[in-house]
Amino acid sequence: MEKTGAFAGLYHVLDGLIAPLDPNSAKNLHLKELYERIKMLLEKEEKCEVILATGATTEGDMTALYIDRILAPLQKLHAGLKISRLGRGLSLGSELEYADEVTLKNALTNRK
Repeated sequence: MEKTGAFAGLYHVLDGLIAPLDPNSAKNLHLKELYERIKMLLEKEEKCEVILATGATTEGDMTALYIDRILAPLQKLHAGLKISRLGRGLSLGSELEYADEVTLKNALTNRK
């Protein structure tokens, strides 16, 4: 994502995705750390955007929805917290790490 030049923020690596058939898969995603990190950023900054950059797969969509729900309480407390997803410049069913720079740049530019 750095190669696109379209994003100059911080990253939080999840180290996986939620698997629909594995009820324990969310436990390994460093979500508590993500929540605390965003909470600390909001104490220092008036505005903060979290871009859920997961692949356009069932697992990616499920993970993004799960994170969105986890962050919802912070969003209620802080009007400056924006949660967005990458635009659908990525093909459905593709994995993020295989996307080319142009596709990633379009996805970042057109995120919702």
